[in-house]
Amino acid sequence: MCTTLGLESNMTKLLAPHDENELMLLTSLLEGNGIEFLVQNEYFGGLYPGLNIFPFNERVILVAEADFDRALLLTRDFLESIEGKPRQGGQVG
Repeated sequence: MCTTLGLESNMTKLLAPHDENELMLLTSLLEGNGIEFLVQNEYFGGLYPGLNIFPFNERVILVAEADFDRALLLTRDFLESIEGKPRQGGQVG
């Protein structure tokens, strides 16, 4: 996880998870693949559960610009696999 202050300027928005479970799974996926990330509103967002209302409780995963393509591929594949949607090109698994 990225903990360096001021690094937000070099970070790009990856996505806004739908709920706490998705946030935990995606951050674990990124961390396990060595991708530095920052969760905007990580602690404050949990104070107001329910619908994600930007900027009150929406949490956003930010990644370094250099890792954006790899992070996008990982998260997209993961989210498609849990939603049961087939991948492009008819790939299985």
